[in-house]
Amino acid sequence: MSFKVSGSELNDPLVVKFITENASFAGQVAGDQIDEHRKKVLYPEYLGTYKPEEEGKYDNFKNVDGAKNDKGHLGDPTFKNLFPANSKVKTLDLSPNFGTEIEGIQLSELTDEGKNDLALYLETRGLAVFRNQDFRDKGPAFAKQFGEYFGPLHIHPVSFASENYPELLVTYRPAGGPERYQAQFATTTNSAGWHSDISFEEYPASFSFFVALEAPPSGGDTVFIDLREAYRRLSPPIQKFFETLTLIHSNYYQNKFAKIKNYPARVKGDYFTEHPLVRTHPVTGEKALFFSRGFVQRVKGVKPTESDAILNFLENHVLSNPEIQVRAQHKGTDSKTVIAWDNRFLLHTAIADFLQHETPARHHFRITVLGERPYFEKEAETNGESNGHSNGHSNGHSNGHSNGHSNGNSANGANGLSLNGLSFNGNSNGNSNA
Repeated sequence: MSFKVSGSELNDPLVVKFITENASFAGQVAGDQIDEHRKKVLYPEYLGTYKPEEEGKYDNFKNVDGAKNDKGHLGDPTFKNLFPANSKVKTLDLSPNFGTEIEGIQLSELTDEGKNDLALYLETRGLAVFRNQDFRDKGPAFAKQFGEYFGPLHIHPVSFASENYPELLVTYRPAGGPERYQAQFATTTNSAGWHSDISFEEYPASFSFFVALEAPPSGGDTVFIDLREAYRRLSPPIQKFFETLTLIHSNYYQNKFAKIKNYPARVKGDYFTEHPLVRTHPVTGEKALFFSRGFVQRVKGVKPTESDAILNFLENHVLSNPEIQVRAQHKGTDSKTVIAWDNRFLLHTAIADFLQHETPARHHFRITVLGERPYFEKEAETNGESNGHSNGHSNGHSNGHSNGHSNGNSANGANGLSLNGLSFNGNSNGNSNA
């Protein structure tokens, strides 16, 4: 069976005609409607208009020394700066293996040492859901500065962005009721769009920080998949085979959708970028599949039928196992949630399960930090014999749980804490966002 590349429906002129004739296709907001919507949202500074003069204005940054400069190398494995001794932190694990809800920490108040520990925590635990944050009220300039501590920030080619801060990607679905459901599912039965952020870039994302501005009281959550565990579940011969493969990732259909919707591209170009199917984490040394469903085009160097067979297997293996998934709940506007994760071994998708009900807007902004160029490091080379990526791999981190925090308990200080892949899911940009 052929592998269906996400967004390839856009090759069908009838689909293009339908999108062109239906301004609210999949809940999309047209670029010329933004000024009107800015009057309705709680945080208009995080809903910028498309500016024609920005078309082709930016070139995305490289992060050549990203593996060496990763802030996780500076983190303390007891996370004593993230969970200081005088704090009362509550944690609740979303699963035994990855993902934790955290209360009692203000991200906006972290010291540099605390941010280093945060980097290491995300690199081991994968996902952190912070409640009751003042982050959204600190303003776009603060958000940009916070993100830049961890590395260069990505400017998305075609997404909505914060006013005057293109580094802050914006996802937005207006407030409304069941009419949104009809728009979303007019041409599909499933709006999920699994992906790792900007995997089409030469230097894809390391960390993402997803800040809730407004959110439905329930639903509209983000679901994550652990690609480390997806790799571990494979038999050794298949692991070894996959370690030899390279996948081609592309933003081609994302750009094609943007052109249909007349969204100007801040960064020009259709990328066809090669990344290893199995990648090594620069801090922990763990291996993970790098199967970013929404942007993968094909397997390099094999016949089309062979590529299809491999990608279809990966789709079934990675996406259909609830044992390696967790749901990060947004819990409405008043929960003031910030969700942070490591894209190097997590996939995610937004969930459009609230559209049959009257709800507030689903409005977020995302800080996207560029990581290293993905690489695979053979086991025999992890003792510093290879390309300089053996940075602290034997650090003994056990999923971020050297902090002594048990599920749902308080801890004082550092006792150690669609168009399917494009997911045209109402985020108004043709990008599959959280």
